[in-house]
Amino acid sequence: MALPRAGRQARRNRSEGDAKLNITSMMDMFTIILVFLLKSFSTQGQLITPAEGLTLPASSIERTTGQALSVKISRNQIAVEDALVVDKQDYEAITEQKDFMIQSLYEVLQKHAGEARKSAELFGKEFSGEITIQGDVEIPYNVLTRIMYTCGQAGYPVMNLIVYRKD
Repeated sequence: MALPRAGRQARRNRSEGDAKLNITSMMDMFTIILVFLLKSFSTQGQLITPAEGLTLPASSIERTTGQALSVKISRNQIAVEDALVVDKQDYEAITEQKDFMIQSLYEVLQKHAGEARKSAELFGKEFSGEITIQGDVEIPYNVLTRIMYTCGQAGYPVMNLIVYRKD
């Protein structure tokens, strides 16, 4: 008859210790949920915020753009990836020049194209030559055409003009 008493004594001694929580199955569950959410997450297009003081034109375009080098053209300056390339004084000279090439912009774009080609080669991809142009609605046509010509000559033949989409 001592056997039942020993079993009760063992159960009582077992419950007095620290309880440990096994979280392995909970971690498995969270990992599965995380993988599911990552697989179902869609990254279509690119979120672009216009540069300060820039009013984009409106269009009924349906195509979205991916990530690419960004050229921002305001009413009196040109920037590449938020770095000022053409200031107000040089911008005014561009509107009056006869040559289509904008030399300072060309040099910056050549540098970026060289780095992008090296990066693409390193990762085994092909250099796309894609560039996005954010132009203010009030920039002169001759300035836009000069910038597009310079982009093409610098190794960026695929140009996307960023606009607001009309509904």
